[in-house]
Amino acid sequence: MDEPQPDPATLSLSNQPGASGEKVGFDALRGRKVGDMGFSGASEPAQTQAQTTSGTTTAAPAASASTSGSEAKPTRQAASGVDLSKVVEPEVDQYWRTQDGKIERKRDAAFCRHGDKAMCDYCMPLEIKHLSFNAHLRKLLAGRPPSAATSSSVDLPPLDPLSLSVITPCPSGSHPPFPEGICSKCQPSALTLQSQPFRMVDHVEFATPNLIDSILTAWRKTGNQRFAFLIGHYDRYDKVPMGVKAVVEAVWEPRQEGEVDGLTIEVPWSDEKQVAQVAEWCEKGLGVVGMIYTDLTPDPDDITKTLYKRHAQSFTASALEMLTSAKYQVLHPLATRASPTGQFSSRFVTCCLTATEDGNIDVIAWQASEHGEAMVKANAVEASVDPGTVRVRKPSDGEYIPEVFYSFKNEYGIQVKMPAKPTFPVEYLFVNSFPVENRPGLSDQSMELVVRELLRILRGADLEIGDVGTWPSRIREDVQRWLSDWHLVAFLAMHGPFSPKEAETLAHAATAHKHPEHKGALEELFRSGGWQTLLTIAESSGSAMDTNDRFSQMGIASPQRSGTGASTPATGGAGAAAAAEASGPKACPHCTFINEPGNTDCDVCGLPLSG
Repeated sequence: MDEPQPDPATLSLSNQPGASGEKVGFDALRGRKVGDMGFSGASEPAQTQAQTTSGTTTAAPAASASTSGSEAKPTRQAASGVDLSKVVEPEVDQYWRTQDGKIERKRDAAFCRHGDKAMCDYCMPLEIKHLSFNAHLRKLLAGRPPSAATSSSVDLPPLDPLSLSVITPCPSGSHPPFPEGICSKCQPSALTLQSQPFRMVDHVEFATPNLIDSILTAWRKTGNQRFAFLIGHYDRYDKVPMGVKAVVEAVWEPRQEGEVDGLTIEVPWSDEKQVAQVAEWCEKGLGVVGMIYTDLTPDPDDITKTLYKRHAQSFTASALEMLTSAKYQVLHPLATRASPTGQFSSRFVTCCLTATEDGNIDVIAWQASEHGEAMVKANAVEASVDPGTVRVRKPSDGEYIPEVFYSFKNEYGIQVKMPAKPTFPVEYLFVNSFPVENRPGLSDQSMELVVRELLRILRGADLEIGDVGTWPSRIREDVQRWLSDWHLVAFLAMHGPFSPKEAETLAHAATAHKHPEHKGALEELFRSGGWQTLLTIAESSGSAMDTNDRFSQMGIASPQRSGTGASTPATGGAGAAAAAEASGPKACPHCTFINEPGNTDCDVCGLPLSG
């Protein structure tokens, strides 16, 4: 089928590319010579085509002229065919795009010799030195004319994503596709590793320390390492010019098998789409922002402390960890109009719970660099036995891995470039770590007590559990406060008796205290069939609760039934407290490990539980 021919009325010639030259329509060229129009023998006329309403012609990359003579702004579209005008950027990037990114300074009374409306070297705004991602963009665009200029080069994306793969098919079309043929046009250039001058994320903020405590509790109980994904959003970070921070509101632990010195997780993550949907219901922009895991080992010299393993003489993040971070970053790219592909790098952060120099536990965070993402995407590197080095793979049949170099200053202060084969330091894939802090926020609950906790709330007043209309306002507020828990909402939405529409209402009810537009979601949830089913399950479970569980909730030991052959424990005072301690799990006073009921010595450190 022949391609449709363009309408000659929409074509024109210009003596300069873009919109700066003089344009002449094709209809006006009949019977005229090229020299009559001002073109010399060495110049090349630029051809443009105006957009038509019929849709049979497409806009040229240069600025086009309509038949009426008015200028039409070209569509910002990369060579890959991605319409960048349809790329939805995060709200935090949209905000920083409108700011000038300069550090304002007030008038210096000691050095400034001018009035309030003047400016000098002592009070003029400073350019940003420590670059965040948006500050890096502002630096790249600093030499360009303002967006109102007529040149179409203003709309060219400033970022160029790194690719280490062979371009297939070759743009030249002069040889068969790789591996049958390769040339300089389709062959990736050699890569020189260097420190990344900007950070995609400048800060990590946890909503509450309970998020970290829930992971530490699992480690203390089992001694095995734990892994979880971070659920949160990105926001402005004002302590860094044009900075961005990741705010963690909840954690989600996927299917995993923990070990003392490592863990095995499910890849790919089967619940990711469901968790992302529930997060979107709870709040716009809420999603997976990173991952966190433990790397904790009790100190053999002092069992009450943890072993300090990550320091300047060993490593901050091993090669395997850095490559894992890069893999997850590739799966979570950042949407931006500053890249010709509509995506660039990632804001996915990696956090690790590890020991500090004094034996306590702290969180460290990092990201893999753009070079690391490109090398992982091209399958060019692998982890080595030494945790501080990364190994460049040997290409197999049908593979091409470009040359990799890394530069450093030797003992004489001279910049030296060395080949990265077979290995290179992992620090070249490492983006400097950034601070981590906690702030007051949401509270986390244990999913093991979902039904029991609901019954405890409802039994706090004389009411009919199944008749929601008789519930007083105090009970309704307690239920809403109980629902404000990520694990609870995610569990009920994914595995509870709620339909997708009811699960969305559940998420709105859980976040109604933060979003006034969802004020009526709680009453709508109470009227739903899924909520009535949950109340039925809770009521039937409450009637079958064992008497021993009820005594345990009151903090005393349950009396033995007659005929069991056991002696009746002492009642009241110290006797009841001692019996309660013996009947339940007990934390070791030396290493904090949670031991099984009835143990007299700790299973980990071997010391007596009595202290």
